[in-house]
Amino acid sequence: MKKSLLITTLALLCALGFTSVAQAATCADVNYSAGLLADNPKVQDACLEIVEKNGVQAIRLHAKVVRQSVNSTIVQWQMPDGSWSSSDRRYPARGATAEIAGQSIKISELAPGQEVNVYIPSTNNWTLMAAAPAPAAAPAPAPEPEPVAAPAPAPEPMPAALPKTATQLPLFALLGGLLILLGGAVSFVRTRF
Repeated sequence: MKKSLLITTLALLCALGFTSVAQAATCADVNYSAGLLADNPKVQDACLEIVEKNGVQAIRLHAKVVRQSVNSTIVQWQMPDGSWSSSDRRYPARGATAEIAGQSIKISELAPGQEVNVYIPSTNNWTLMAAAPAPAAAPAPAPEPEPVAAPAPAPEPMPAALPKTATQLPLFALLGGLLILLGGAVSFVRTRF
């Protein structure tokens, strides 16, 4: 009896000792893909937590609809401290839907002021940073290398030709204004002399 109790106690202690003491991943542990950051520049600041959604890890953001436009939705993102970001124009795919209370609702039909959770799955969008290894014994400091002068940057090449962005419209406006002045002057001269 004592032996089985001792073995059980040791097994429990070993199990407790070998359990992972790793903390749950946070938004600070996320490496965002370049494509996601280009499309959603505020995603780093607006990430609230990492959750499991439909069997996949996803970052959760919270958005408030400011207004709807023909092909865009203007939203504000809630920051982790509870404040709201500046307005951000999003272009959801035509027919994109949101699930609210178990019903599918078109994004374009969301009312101004309505708040929704946005989930971005990890697939091709972001990864978690690898845990930092335990620090090893500090090696002896290496001798400092002698400073080397940085090479001068290469001059930028001159463009082949400047872009042609101007139109003839201002010239026509000036010509029209001058003709109106000439017509007024001729009319003035005819009535006075």
